[in-house]
Amino acid sequence: MIDFKKQKVLVRDFNNQYEETVTSINFEELVRSWKKNSDYQVEFTALNDGSLAYNLLRNENSLLIDGQEYVIKQAERSLDGYDKSVAVTATHIYFEATRIYNYQTKSGTITYSLQDILHYFFDNNSYGFTWEVIGNFSKVQIENLGNTSALDALNTCVDKFNCVIYPDNKHIRIYARDAWQKQVDKSYLYGYNTTTFSCSWDTTAIQNVTMCYGKQKEGAEGQYYFPPFMAKNATSIQRWGERPGAEISDERFTDKNAMNTYAMSSMQADPVTTMALTYDGDDQVLPGEVWYLRVEPEQFDTDVEVTGITDYPFAPDHKPEVELDNSVRTLLDEDIAQERLVKEAIRHNQAAAQEIKQARQTASKAFNSRLTGMPVVNTKRMKRDATLPAFTLMVPDDNAEMGLTKGQTFHVTTRVDLVEGLETFVDSKIPEMPEIPEYKPVTPTTDGLMSAADKVKLDKLKIEPLPELLMTDKVDGSIYVVGIENAEIKITKKEEIE
Repeated sequence: MIDFKKQKVLVRDFNNQYEETVTSINFEELVRSWKKNSDYQVEFTALNDGSLAYNLLRNENSLLIDGQEYVIKQAERSLDGYDKSVAVTATHIYFEATRIYNYQTKSGTITYSLQDILHYFFDNNSYGFTWEVIGNFSKVQIENLGNTSALDALNTCVDKFNCVIYPDNKHIRIYARDAWQKQVDKSYLYGYNTTTFSCSWDTTAIQNVTMCYGKQKEGAEGQYYFPPFMAKNATSIQRWGERPGAEISDERFTDKNAMNTYAMSSMQADPVTTMALTYDGDDQVLPGEVWYLRVEPEQFDTDVEVTGITDYPFAPDHKPEVELDNSVRTLLDEDIAQERLVKEAIRHNQAAAQEIKQARQTASKAFNSRLTGMPVVNTKRMKRDATLPAFTLMVPDDNAEMGLTKGQTFHVTTRVDLVEGLETFVDSKIPEMPEIPEYKPVTPTTDGLMSAADKVKLDKLKIEPLPELLMTDKVDGSIYVVGIENAEIKITKKEEIE
């Protein structure tokens, strides 16, 4: 691990006369970025502290950071009140290979090895650049090699040999892909040690068609062990169309099938998949490492190569931003993940469509089950209340639930209190009742529901059967007592009894 406390930035002048430690940098904001075969630089801002180191922060002077040398290419000075500062951008010393320029040209189309090209440009250079090839490379054909800089020649090597250049100061290391990648037991787990993730495809460099040249027969110019042929990646062509590219010439091959297999593995037949994330874990991230990546929300997991790092070497709490790539493997895994997501989306759409269909059917049923009506033509009623039209209810369509056919009218059951105004109307038709007098209980001396005299008479009544009955003679008014003795009716004049 890097000991950040011992880290420092040294600045050295172009003529190597002075070397000073820069202390006026905002170290928390010093950023270093590297991208495979592309960028390698540092950026920072320093305040004017009047030191020699600050005044050495000028174009073409060198910076030494973490054991690597960078050359200042941009030094933007600014004033803010009484403060002076300089914003510095410095590129890795490797890019100074552009100073090596070979004006000679090897005319014609010639087959070269990677080492042939490096020797041609770097041998006896006066800038101290050295090189090293790691891994195996086949030969390629190049037309009119030369009349360019060594840096341009290295870029040509990247295109022709599909190599990776990773310099150690002026020592340039050129790696074959299998030698460059380092499988490590480390993982990027979205939601655990990384919270940002993005993914994109680049189809710029796709090549699925190439002309292949094998070994020529000795002493027979233009005679090959097998005729030159066109190699085509059918799977890639089916998906992306034909994408022809640079020819492949390799004198190691005398068998056409072997040459075709090699061509298939050499072409960039699928897009380059580039991913980026912010790594929040504790493991150090190094170029060329192959990590395991899992992004659960995208149902995506695969092995990925570290192809770019943006870090803050003096701010250990500022987590690095990492770019990743795995070309074909990543593309296939991404395809599988996307296919799963597409299928899931289709299922969701089908379910949603079914819900919409059911909703439409319900809505249609509800619409067809709505009630309509025909206005009631009632002159008397309309004159009495013209603001409230009356309707005879009907259904606009067949309604099986109600047992009605389209246009059939019907009546509804209701209550007086549910019909607006009906209760008041009915009450107005009922006459008022007279006041009911209050009666007290009757006694022989006080009138009640009957007169006191009637009460006296009533009290004289005896409950049947009666032993005798008084009756008056209608002629003379005499009073007789009528009774029954020994089952015989006996009539006796009252006076005689008394």
